[in-house]
Amino acid sequence: MNLYLAGALFNEAEVAQRRTEGRLLRDKFVDKLTIFNPIEQPFNDNKQSLPTPQDIFNGDTKAVENCDIFLADITNEDSGVMVELGIAIALNKKIIAVNSDIRLQSANKYTIPSYAMNHYVLGGILKHGKLVFSFEEAIKEIEKIIK
Repeated sequence: MNLYLAGALFNEAEVAQRRTEGRLLRDKFVDKLTIFNPIEQPFNDNKQSLPTPQDIFNGDTKAVENCDIFLADITNEDSGVMVELGIAIALNKKIIAVNSDIRLQSANKYTIPSYAMNHYVLGGILKHGKLVFSFEEAIKEIEKIIK
């Protein structure tokens, strides 16, 4: 099975998180999953050979098209991740979305909600998969899918 790992990649913490997630997935699902992690693509190692926006779109879209499971960190609602998510929804991929914002689970405890998700996005996720609140929960969902 093929898994596409989506998530924001625009600061050191996000890059480190995506690399860590890639390692954890490979360690856990050694012979069961092939992982496509955009941050691990060769052009990200040599900044002198940066691809064009069209190259990025074409390469990542092809990887989404070829995946069986689409795993996305949507915590920061990165616009690129949202486009990838839309493609995955349109292609009826199995989706696991992670929103690890700690306010999400406690927002209803306040008279003025402190955090909300776009319900259109959430509806697409829930139609094709599941929303979880941590990467550890995502791993458990992947285990259910590949059994």
